[in-house]
Amino acid sequence: MTGLLKIPFLLFALLAFVLPVSAQDSNWNRFRGPNGTGIVTDTDLAQEWSDKKNTPWKTELPGPGSSSPIVQGDKVFVTCYTGYGVDSRNPGNPSDLKRHLLCFDRGTGKELWRDTIDSVVDEDEYRGFITDHGYASSTPVSNDELVFGFFGKSGVVAWDLEGNRKWQTSVGTFSDPAKWGAGASPMLYKDLVIVNAGIEGHTLIALKQSDGSEAWRVDDEKFTNSWSTPVLVDTGRPELIYSVPGRIIAFNPDNGEELWSAQTPIKDAITASVVANDGIVYTLGGRQGKALAVRCGGSGDVTETHTVWTQPVTSSIGTPIVYGEHLYWLGAGGIATCLNLNDGTEANKKRLEAPGPKRFPNSSYASPIVVDDKMIVVRRSGTVHVVKATPDFEIIADNVFEGDESRFSGTPAVADGQMFIRSDGMLYCIAKDG
Repeated sequence: MTGLLKIPFLLFALLAFVLPVSAQDSNWNRFRGPNGTGIVTDTDLAQEWSDKKNTPWKTELPGPGSSSPIVQGDKVFVTCYTGYGVDSRNPGNPSDLKRHLLCFDRGTGKELWRDTIDSVVDEDEYRGFITDHGYASSTPVSNDELVFGFFGKSGVVAWDLEGNRKWQTSVGTFSDPAKWGAGASPMLYKDLVIVNAGIEGHTLIALKQSDGSEAWRVDDEKFTNSWSTPVLVDTGRPELIYSVPGRIIAFNPDNGEELWSAQTPIKDAITASVVANDGIVYTLGGRQGKALAVRCGGSGDVTETHTVWTQPVTSSIGTPIVYGEHLYWLGAGGIATCLNLNDGTEANKKRLEAPGPKRFPNSSYASPIVVDDKMIVVRRSGTVHVVKATPDFEIIADNVFEGDESRFSGTPAVADGQMFIRSDGMLYCIAKDG
């Protein structure tokens, strides 16, 4: 354990918990659910499924995407792209790239509407790392009135739930140095849409939900190379936690004022989002592989006073999940890792063997979720593990959709006993007796 706290624990006794989602909540309206924890309780979800079992419907998508589906009431939303970068052997012309937001009926899978967003400038060329995730990697976010999508250089777009486009706002047209494209997902706070536009505009920006106008922004050239989605933590005051290369920063989400920051050993790309538990935030990543825990609260540079621990670990693209006393994630090659929250030491590491063909060896794009003490782990090959959410990683079931040979990169969405999983080619609904 490194960086022992120099602030007495009692100063943080009032730190709030981030509560899991109840099954009574019919919405899964953002990346990793309504509160960003990825945890669902008290729901009767199928543990085994296939094309013919517990799958009431599936529907074909017009193009690929690495974004996750979301659920708002009786509607399911998902993004994809067409026109460029669909066929690696013949990617086409970047000017033909189009993104789409699609809305499906939750009960039947029928497409209700779609809208197409044209590219405003040529996107990053389809080569290198961008071929692993494409051009629709940001998960939309919604509320009872509007749904918002982030489309990189084409900006942030808002629709009402019937598909009428309300506004579109640019947040920049830059590229990261490696030209890996967009990936951060928007989040909502009060009447704001908050977007990590570090790649596109070297900025963290808050837009008004009503008209897309700017409420506040924080500009810093060092914000690039971060694809993480910020997280809100309540420490008696709201703190918006944002991870960039070399730093974790907390802002006041009402006005963008910086509250505190801590230095981190993750100096290059930030792909996994920060996760929070009981007033402590956890982040991992970097080519060297590092994990870090920092206690929220305080002001100024809190590196020495609030860093709980740092550990060398093998990281992943997806965001880890906190459950019980442990931090879990799936890495490349199906290596599942579990750390102890209190000191970051390794509780277990285990290879999860997957049936079927060994396609797409980097299996860590989707982020794990937990449903009633069971972890749902989606591999890019299409195998979905149902695993006991304990350090021994006991597999309950391995599920495969036969015939779908496309990549599975999105994190599942769960609401009212239904789970929605997307691949590059299909959107699936899973439910008992479906």
